[in-house]
Amino acid sequence: MKKRFAVLFCAVLFVASLAGTAFAEEKQEAPVDPNATNLTASYPVLDEAVPVMPLRPESLKEAKAVTAYIAAVDSYLKSVQTYIDGTTNDLNKIIDQRNKAIANANKVVEEYNAFFEANKQK
Repeated sequence: MKKRFAVLFCAVLFVASLAGTAFAEEKQEAPVDPNATNLTASYPVLDEAVPVMPLRPESLKEAKAVTAYIAAVDSYLKSVQTYIDGTTNDLNKIIDQRNKAIANANKVVEEYNAFFEANKQK
C-alpha cells in the first residue's frame, strides 16, 4: 500500500511539474515595429537601380545579336554587382551604427544602475 501511494504521489508531482512548465509565463521581448525606419529617403530597389534584364537572341546564327547579348549580360552583371556592393556597404554602416546605439544604451543603463546603487539608503 505504501509503495502504491509513493508511486501515485510521484506521478502527481510529475504531472504537476509538467503543468507548471506548460503554463509558465514566457518572457516576451517587445515586438519590433515593422514600420520603424531611420531612412530619410527611400532605398533604391533593384529594379530601379539596374538596367532591365537582357533578352537573349533567337539563335546563335545572328552574330551581331549574340555579340550585343554578351555585352548586355556583362553590363547587367556589372550593374548588379555594383548594387550588391553598395547594399553590403550600406548594411555594414547600419550594423555599425546599431552596435554603437546598443553600446550607448548599455552604458546609460549601467550608469543609471550605479547611480541608484550608490545612493541606496541603508
